[in-house]
Amino acid sequence: MDLATPDLDDIDRQLVTLLRRDSRQPVLGLARAVGLSRSAVQDRLARLKRQGVIKRFTIDTTGPVEPGGARAFFFVRTDGRPCGRLIPMVAGFPEVESCDHVSGPMDMVLSVRGRDLAALSALRERMVAIPGIATVTVAPVLKNHLDSRAMLAEAS
Repeated sequence: MDLATPDLDDIDRQLVTLLRRDSRQPVLGLARAVGLSRSAVQDRLARLKRQGVIKRFTIDTTGPVEPGGARAFFFVRTDGRPCGRLIPMVAGFPEVESCDHVSGPMDMVLSVRGRDLAALSALRERMVAIPGIATVTVAPVLKNHLDSRAMLAEAS
């Protein structure tokens, strides 16, 4: 499943974001958070799992790239609007692993992960369509040499 596909609506993105924060949340809690019934959320989760959007419910996004996956940094420049208004929009994409507001020629740096470079390209196109985002420059990760978060997780 291409995570950048337009088949994911805002509620799907909210569910993935909530599960990334805590993959052990009860379905009832997720339902309350997104304003749907328990059964509607169960149906959505089953569909997201069937489509491959959710591989498992112990989502681990700090380790190395899975085989066939692609990571990149997106450097986002706004049209002058406050980042605080745009961050919830870009952070809602399930491909976005982290979002930092930075100083300098760019306003935000996003760490993103997708199935492949085509998925990341599609994500970029969706982001530049957001009012307030002027440019998105993509820097694909060629090789990860150090991930201190993964080392800390292995040590514990």
